[in-house]
Amino acid sequence: TSGGARGRTTASGSGAAWGRREARSRSAFRGTRTALPAGRRQRKAAMEAEEGARGGRASPAVASAPEPGQCVFCDIIRNGKTSDGSPILHEDELCIAITDIRPAAAHHILVLPKEHLATTASLEQSHWRLVQHMLKVGMRTMERQKGSDAAPMALCKFGFHQPPFNSVDHLHLHCLCPPYRSILHSLKYKSLPWFISAEALVKKLSMR
Repeated sequence: TSGGARGRTTASGSGAAWGRREARSRSAFRGTRTALPAGRRQRKAAMEAEEGARGGRASPAVASAPEPGQCVFCDIIRNGKTSDGSPILHEDELCIAITDIRPAAAHHILVLPKEHLATTASLEQSHWRLVQHMLKVGMRTMERQKGSDAAPMALCKFGFHQPPFNSVDHLHLHCLCPPYRSILHSLKYKSLPWFISAEALVKKLSMR
């Protein structure tokens, strides 16, 4: 009986010790599982930082404006005057409107956002309101500038060249009232793969 009691006591003690070891193992495993996501987040952040240091692509939302002399349109916005001395036709908190220095039509206006956005490829879904505002500014400015003897507004075009067909890496809305300087100029602003109308771009962005 005494031997049986000792056996039961030993078995009970061994079971309790095993239980404590298992509990510690489970606790350590839970701690490991909890720590893994944080470790992955840290590794991902480190990889992103390293990619940025190597010159990885910057997010349009945090891209800084170019230094003076690096972007002709940023310089116009910064200085408040055009390179050829022509007047700024419109300015508000979001954009300005100027006359194109090399007009392709009888009336050719550019609307430039004050935020430096390189091309239509730099735009995100949230930019659709900006593009819509630029279109409204372009239409109002064109109607004021062209006069009543020019072509009707229904024949005017408002749109953007898509990369790699853009001439300046600062988003700009072309506003054109015919007649065009040549057939080639009219084709350059035709809604083909290289040119997208402002209305189509607004729709495209708002549906993302």
